[in-house]
Amino acid sequence: MVNDEKKLLVIGIDQAIPYLLNKFLKEGLLPNIENLVNNGVIGEGYSCPPCDTPTNWTTIATGATTAVHGVTSFYMHLPGEPLDLGMKYRSRTQLYKNCKAQYLWNVADSNGYKPFVLNYPSGWPNVFKNGVMSLFTWNIPESLPKMLISTEIYKIVSNTQSYLKNGEISEYIFENIQSLTQNLKMSIESQNASWKNFKIELNKSKNQMYDSIKISGIDSGKFEIVKENEWSQWLKLNVNSEFGVLPCLFRIRPLKVEENGKYIKLERSGIYNTKGWSVPESFGEKIVKNVFEYDLPKKRDVEFMIYGKMKNFLKSARNESLSLVQALYFAKRDFNWNFCFFHYHPLDTINHDLLALLHKNSTVYSEAKASKALKNVETAYKIVDEMVGELMKRCVDEDTITLFISDHGAIPIWKVVNITKILTEAGLITYKFIHSQKKYIIDWNKTMVFPYMEPPFIWVNLEGRDSSGIVKQEEFENVRDQIIEVLSNVKEQKTNVKLIDKVLKKEDASDFGLNGERVGDIVYFLNPPYGVFDGDLDALDASSLSPSAYNKPITYNSKRFFGAHAYYTPDTIFGNFSVSVPLIISGKGIARGVSLNKIIKLTDIAPTLSHLLNIPKPQQAQGSIIYDILE
Repeated sequence: MVNDEKKLLVIGIDQAIPYLLNKFLKEGLLPNIENLVNNGVIGEGYSCPPCDTPTNWTTIATGATTAVHGVTSFYMHLPGEPLDLGMKYRSRTQLYKNCKAQYLWNVADSNGYKPFVLNYPSGWPNVFKNGVMSLFTWNIPESLPKMLISTEIYKIVSNTQSYLKNGEISEYIFENIQSLTQNLKMSIESQNASWKNFKIELNKSKNQMYDSIKISGIDSGKFEIVKENEWSQWLKLNVNSEFGVLPCLFRIRPLKVEENGKYIKLERSGIYNTKGWSVPESFGEKIVKNVFEYDLPKKRDVEFMIYGKMKNFLKSARNESLSLVQALYFAKRDFNWNFCFFHYHPLDTINHDLLALLHKNSTVYSEAKASKALKNVETAYKIVDEMVGELMKRCVDEDTITLFISDHGAIPIWKVVNITKILTEAGLITYKFIHSQKKYIIDWNKTMVFPYMEPPFIWVNLEGRDSSGIVKQEEFENVRDQIIEVLSNVKEQKTNVKLIDKVLKKEDASDFGLNGERVGDIVYFLNPPYGVFDGDLDALDASSLSPSAYNKPITYNSKRFFGAHAYYTPDTIFGNFSVSVPLIISGKGIARGVSLNKIIKLTDIAPTLSHLLNIPKPQQAQGSIIYDILE
């Protein structure tokens, strides 16, 4: 059973890069992380390929390789499905039902711990006997949206010479909400009149001047006085959406109340759904009421893209970090978790956007751009450091083991490799143009292979195994040999530089943990500074291509993405940058002031934490205990 004296907090920082972390530590810019280092152990680790988010947060939580847990990047081909079907279900790899390995938090739950898993890109939804799993800003399939409507400011002016009459303020707010829901193809549930039961009106102070609002519930007979710049209690609203009727919450804050009552400026918070994103579901309402002080970032087509200005992104990233701290702190008080995994993603986004600006050989480099980019990266790391400091103050005591870990690093890129074009020119893929769709559609009757880019796998279109299969079993090895030859020899035309680092048959990729049933017949790794993605998700799906995507050359300059990680071996180093990850651990049972001499594997994390907590390791864990970190 559980050792009551030991607790665990895993601070999961997506795409922290050892070089940048060490640089900012040496410059004294990260005092809270430095304190962790001084009181614990710092080291470096290798990811499991594909070196990306879903794969390696799963590896960290299970101790299993990709072949064993089966979480293959953002896209997954399941045996028996059409080869291209997996491309239609982005991120289904993060669902609990699609992982084939046991999670450490389930072991902990069975051994008396109270787990809290927050904003984690794997294992959703997981039901605990003693704990809670909750989504936050990171979106996962088969969950419901958390924020339906963003914050809005209202300016309400009396249409007459007198003050705003009773009912005018309420009607203005709810008519606006009703209009917004209709624009978003939703509506306030007609069967539920609860939203009409709130009366919002001006309120006079003792000196008979208007300086606040009064919110009353007709059914309850109770009322609340809310002064300028104070938030009201949460108000309930049922919204009819494409997901059914969703129970929602919002609140009101008066920003300015004219003394004569003729003008009022109000802020209406975001309208938050409380259903379908936490387990147990009741915890969603608690999180909204006790944590949500800022609008959540809107859902993005690509999780790791910046939409809008960098300064706005950094502001949102800081708000997210502080909200995560508040969620962890609230949950600590609410049910006293003693085992926690959580994930914070904005560093990944920053790196994808900026890394090539920091590499002197890149086509987008200039001293001015590099200086500005480094300042933004530095700000992002400072936000992480602030979050670590707040967590250490609020959630960590002398009995807590604190692990600061990342899923992968990243390297600068500024070129794109068109894998589909390479295979098409080799005669391994054939397309036909469909005028009605204005697209090039794969001709399965003449196509011998199908490529995935995330993960970097290629499947042979095998007769008897695949529904579209045309390659006979006796031709299988010849086709694989042809793929290897084509990819191994392709070069940049102008520079004669090889584009592909390694091309392996699945059974020869066992050292990388890539010999499972969900791994392609061929595995490939790129050479930097080449990537395969530049912001267009449709271009990742080789089954259909727009004319612009179809006609792109074998290599071209990246316009949108300047950092990558999923297409390289775990030990790839490019300039100062690497795909490897930083590891910092401190707390009860951990050595102090130690720097590891050898690079660990992320499969080692779960067995090591199991050892420290005195619980069994997950059933499919393949890593080893890192004895060098122990006291």
